[in-house]
Amino acid sequence: MDSSRSQGTSARSAASSSAQAANYLHSSKAVKNRLIHKISRWHMNWRTRRQLACLSDFMLKDIGISRIDAEQEARKPFWNE
Repeated sequence: MDSSRSQGTSARSAASSSAQAANYLHSSKAVKNRLIHKISRWHMNWRTRRQLACLSDFMLKDIGISRIDAEQEARKPFWNE
């Protein structure tokens, strides 16, 4: 009888370990996806601010932004939204 109990306990322990491993993999995948999204956003901030700084006064006026506003936006660090 002790043998069957230890086998049952071992099976539950293995199932618990398997569930923990699956949870860890799911969690690490979510972290990886968030990191990729954040880096993509930073790159887009950097690229669009650089492009904004290169626009002519005529183009800035056309989209309703002053040169001063464009320069202030372009000076922001990429990690600021």
